[in-house]
Amino acid sequence: MEQATVYRWSIQNGTGVLTRQDGQPAWFHLSTVAKDDVLNLQEGDNVDVEIENVPQGECKCRATSVRRHIG
Repeated sequence: MEQATVYRWSIQNGTGVLTRQDGQPAWFHLSTVAKDDVLNLQEGDNVDVEIENVPQGECKCRATSVRRHIG
């Protein structure tokens, strides 16, 4: 698990982009966001994520789990 920052998030589209600590973008889908965080997630939030190296759109990887970082 690693930390990232929500760069772009559109609940209407159900997709978003994270900025990883190394600066690389990672795509994510609504279905990967923790249920309690879906309505509260905002651009700029720090999140804990699990990443897989599968390209998605312009991103070289995508998140398989996204949860707002507490702490």
